[in-house]
Amino acid sequence: MAGFMIPIFEKGCILTEDMLEKAKNYAVDYVKLSYDGYSNGILSGCKVTMSGDLLYVNQGILMFENHLYFVSDTLSTKVQPGNQWQVLCFQVSNMSRTQNYLIGDIQLTITTDLQDNPNRIEICRFRLQNGALLRNQYRDFNDLSTEFDTINEIYAQWSGYEKNTISNRVIREFAKEAMRKGVQNTQDLPFIQQILLLDHKSMNRDAIQFYLSSRLNRPYRQMTQIEIYDAFKEVLRNLNQTNTERSGVDTRMGRKIIVD
Repeated sequence: MAGFMIPIFEKGCILTEDMLEKAKNYAVDYVKLSYDGYSNGILSGCKVTMSGDLLYVNQGILMFENHLYFVSDTLSTKVQPGNQWQVLCFQVSNMSRTQNYLIGDIQLTITTDLQDNPNRIEICRFRLQNGALLRNQYRDFNDLSTEFDTINEIYAQWSGYEKNTISNRVIREFAKEAMRKGVQNTQDLPFIQQILLLDHKSMNRDAIQFYLSSRLNRPYRQMTQIEIYDAFKEVLRNLNQTNTERSGVDTRMGRKIIVD
């Protein structure tokens, strides 16, 4: 049908099976239509912290095979130091069905396999040394790719329309550093405003790639996660150079030539 038909649950109304079915369908259809066409990945939240030898993933929302998965409670898993890269991810189990429920289960796991896996969603990766703790506070944008003892979200799998996109944390850190440096470019201002309006949600990958291609005067193309991150770094280097040139003093100004 077009429009809507919402059951009225009030005193005096007779509760029918059809009313319950309509209520269920209304909620399910709203979710499906809101995120129709979104890829598998994180939609919002899922911030990572560490305490002792435990990694914690806070509340968030995932999309997997056109179903929303809600992380309504903080999840945790034990982490072991090691010289190799480790990937923290959501492992998605096959759906099961009981008489009353359709159940989609996710588990928090750590693996050393860096290859893409259709049944998991990467949250972050890290290389943790003995006696160290993972940190998720960064000195600057370059620090996001520090190899040891740092939560690296550059390769995190975030859900976007039709294709995966880069972590909200990465683009927010870019926006924060750009604002610290001072933003004047007419391409930077609307892009950074758009990032700030996202809160903790994802940004369309095509929008990111279009901005970076235009900003760096390059042909538009599909980019990998690390290429997007490196392009953001280049934009920030350009901001540094532009600001230096703008604030520099021309020492030749005001000089006098005396002819004897």
